[in-house]
Amino acid sequence: MVKFSCSKKILLIEAFGFGFIVLFLWLDEFFDLPNKLFGVQPTPVNHLECWFVTAIVVLFAFVVMFISTSLALRLQRIDTEKARLFGVIAHDLRSPFTNLIGNAELLRKNFNELSEEDRRSLSAGIFEAADKAHDLLENLLCWAEVQLESGNIPLRRRDLRSLVESVIDQIGLSATRKQIVISNNVPEGVMVLADETAVNSVLRNLLSNAVKFSHPGSSIEVGAKGRGGKVRVSVTDRGIGMSRHEVKSLFHMGTRLSKPGTSGEAGSGLGLLLAHELVRRGGGKLKVRSDEGKGTVFHFTLLRAKAARAGKAAETEEE
Repeated sequence: MVKFSCSKKILLIEAFGFGFIVLFLWLDEFFDLPNKLFGVQPTPVNHLECWFVTAIVVLFAFVVMFISTSLALRLQRIDTEKARLFGVIAHDLRSPFTNLIGNAELLRKNFNELSEEDRRSLSAGIFEAADKAHDLLENLLCWAEVQLESGNIPLRRRDLRSLVESVIDQIGLSATRKQIVISNNVPEGVMVLADETAVNSVLRNLLSNAVKFSHPGSSIEVGAKGRGGKVRVSVTDRGIGMSRHEVKSLFHMGTRLSKPGTSGEAGSGLGLLLAHELVRRGGGKLKVRSDEGKGTVFHFTLLRAKAARAGKAAETEEE
């Protein structure tokens, strides 16, 4: 409704402006205003010329109105996405900090009265709330940085297996709690041209998502295959999977997918949106294949370092 109202106002203002121009053309043709004002001999009325000029003005008006309306809708979409993002911040940050403060306050006030088991339970709750808040804040900060960035992301030569291994170490605790084994099946010596921060963020969000929706005691695999001048990276889980509708709406802010994990884990759905945006900014595309009850495979491509040493890619690598 807001989008339509805004566009409607723009259309009405522009239509009024072009209508005024057409009216002036016809008045000028019939009353010969310039000639009367300056005392010049009046010219005869030329209906054909007037209709021709009117047609040109109307055609130009349609083009201008179409472009301005498209730009207005685009800006409105951006504003709507920002509003939804702030909604995510307000909603999803409130919950972990409420738990964090509540558990910490309970532990502080009743430390001596609590049993060792209760202290451990409260400490675990504090850690989990802080961990969740940290992950969400990291995604939000990275998202803000991506939105503010302009131009191409600088690429550097990186060992893909080492990148994957470091990310597995980062989320190892959440996987261990669910007794999930994450296998790094990336072959040794696979070199890629990539922004390390962006790839870390993409892999961290994909693996966190895989852990969230995997059954306790299952496994997750990270693999890579070379395809010409690119390397295809995949993250495979054997969890609950997604329906076709969920897959289609996965990377849209307006239909943000956020459902509890296999152990009741909550999430904002922002991580996958961020991963999708980072891959897109790097010139790739994040794709997903999923079957309900069987699992999900996410995959994206990176430039292979050896195949990209010519031209600009070589200059980027040398920097």
